[in-house]
Amino acid sequence: MPTPPPDWDPLAPARHGDPAEVYGGLREKCPVAWSDRFDGFYAISRFDDVVKAALDVETYSSAKATIPDNAGPDRPPRAPVEVDPPVHGDFRDVLNRFFTPDRIRLLEPVIRRTARSLLGRCIALGETDVVANFTFYMPIQVQCTFLGISPDDGERIKNTINRIIHAGAVGDASEHKKSNDEIYAYIESIIDARRRTPYDPNDVISALIHEKVGGRTLTDADIAGVIRLFLQAGHGTTTHALGSIIRYVGTVPADQKRLREKPGLIPQAIEEILRVWSPVRAVGRKTTCDVEVAGRLIPKGSKVGLMIASANRDPEAFEDADRVDFDRKPNRHIALGYGIHRCVGAALARAQLRVALEELLSMTDDVVVTGEPEFSSWSHNGPSKLMVRLKPATQAAGAPVIRAGHKELSMAVGGIRPVATDVIELELRPSSGMELPEWTPGAHIDLVLPGDLRRSYSLVGAPADRSCWRIAVLREATGRGGSDAIHRMKTGDTMRVRWPTNNFVLRAAPNYHFFASGIGITPILSMAQAARAQGTPFRLDYIGRSRERLAYLDRVSGLGDVHCHFTSESGRPELGELLGRTDPSAPVYACGSQDFLLALEAAATALGRSFHTEWFAPRPGARQAGDGALEAFTVRLERSNVEVGVLPGQSIIDACAEAGVSIPASCFEGTCGSCLSTVLEGVPDHRDSFLSPNERKSNRLMAACVSKSMTAKLVLDW
Repeated sequence: MPTPPPDWDPLAPARHGDPAEVYGGLREKCPVAWSDRFDGFYAISRFDDVVKAALDVETYSSAKATIPDNAGPDRPPRAPVEVDPPVHGDFRDVLNRFFTPDRIRLLEPVIRRTARSLLGRCIALGETDVVANFTFYMPIQVQCTFLGISPDDGERIKNTINRIIHAGAVGDASEHKKSNDEIYAYIESIIDARRRTPYDPNDVISALIHEKVGGRTLTDADIAGVIRLFLQAGHGTTTHALGSIIRYVGTVPADQKRLREKPGLIPQAIEEILRVWSPVRAVGRKTTCDVEVAGRLIPKGSKVGLMIASANRDPEAFEDADRVDFDRKPNRHIALGYGIHRCVGAALARAQLRVALEELLSMTDDVVVTGEPEFSSWSHNGPSKLMVRLKPATQAAGAPVIRAGHKELSMAVGGIRPVATDVIELELRPSSGMELPEWTPGAHIDLVLPGDLRRSYSLVGAPADRSCWRIAVLREATGRGGSDAIHRMKTGDTMRVRWPTNNFVLRAAPNYHFFASGIGITPILSMAQAARAQGTPFRLDYIGRSRERLAYLDRVSGLGDVHCHFTSESGRPELGELLGRTDPSAPVYACGSQDFLLALEAAATALGRSFHTEWFAPRPGARQAGDGALEAFTVRLERSNVEVGVLPGQSIIDACAEAGVSIPASCFEGTCGSCLSTVLEGVPDHRDSFLSPNERKSNRLMAACVSKSMTAKLVLDW
């Protein structure tokens, strides 16, 4: 049968913004419209017709019916979305128990921490693209956590999936296949690793591997299809829904004010924004027979787009359908699907949207959209770029307080001076005029910046100076927000500062070899000064791009055996060769960039040298599961006489809190050491960034905030 002439073009730029006019025209003039995009499909746009088709699974098949085909012709269907009954029901029977509201409630602490961490960076930046810095990251990090995958992999997954979606939309078959092969290779590695762990019914990937679905054991290809679905659908819709929510509250001050005053409205406000800005434009089907809809014949074997975003704005189903009304009741929108194919992860998506909006409003006094948004094209609906100004919530300054096991003090910026290109030194003085405690070389303080953003900075200067603390901060364009906020500060500005902590202690030794790259000189400088004062021999290698980019060169050069290496002049020095210039027994203390530390550690390890450093952000690869590690296991708290089950995605600390036992914690990244726990029995899967290799090998200590288990049971001394 010849294809009809096209009635509309879903990829036309005019379709990417507000869909009201386009979809209104389709519903009124062409309720079943043909497009020759994506090998051709019919678009059903009216609410009643979409709902009827969604319920008629015999006429409208879901098997390999996505528009366009995102998985590729050589991949199995992604169950349960791309399969029909009874196979669809068999998969849902296995999966439904992982998405109950009670199960999702147990993951809320990690969802909330993820939201606060990412929003804190956005607030610290002041004005930012919230898509690039928040909505892009939060859903995929939560999705990884839910699946027991390292959140460090989130950006890689997200970027790969986005390339697949874009390639499918523009018809780039080569890039589509390349990116699909990449994501499936990654998923296959996850399945392979999980096969090496015992079956656990609380782990969704383990259940797919070991449990029967419709009386049969799934193949790796079947399992990969399900995981691929979670990784794509589980974050794409939530990303765009989050963007639409922030865009709305940032452009309608009256409704933002109302939500701040009545936060109990947040869940129904989210439902209404989901209706008006449905994050998925359409879901695909394929007809199994000829069918007539709204007077138009759709031939057998045709692809059909059930236009959810249009149906949810149909005035025949919703009064004043294009207007957001938080009080709309009933609100029978279908933004998260309808019929048997309603979204299996709806509870997880709704929890993320609610928590994100709660935290956005609690961490700010105002949210303002500052530029014209850019919008996604097919198949998602929502902003792809959204510039927003976030005014941090007002916090009253006061006396020292205790928060999360840390003493915090209000301090003022007493002075700012440049010490190198893009590096400033801040002098911090207590607002109360009190005397400060001494600190030891290697110590750092945590600054609580706008948005409750906590960032660690090593102390420089004289440890015995009780009147002020000094830090030096490099402005990092691609950093985590702290340096940008600090470089905007002025003399007299105040902030809360946490008391000094030292996880990078300079241990007594006959001699030392110090290394610093760039801003890493800050803790190393105080160590070198202490060694000199004690008369202990040392060598310091200070490495940077150029003279003007290295801070404190004047102070460093007067310390003795100091060697400065300017890579723009002589190239990067060979680290193993530098290590060979000191006694093999001399411990190596180093601070600097991520790549520098990893290279130096590898060189020191190869030479059998004792290596010491500190990570203020998770060490690359630290949060990856060890071979055979369990994502679900049992923890016994010996002193409390309590036994708890830890679920995939749930930290030991959160699981223990559910049982009424509080383990101190702060960073939840495995960097600060506040949650250090003694292991009495079992073997931890270490995912921290501060324990030494010997401490890890002993298995007597673990970071309960991020680490998991290699054994079915851990016994901790709590």
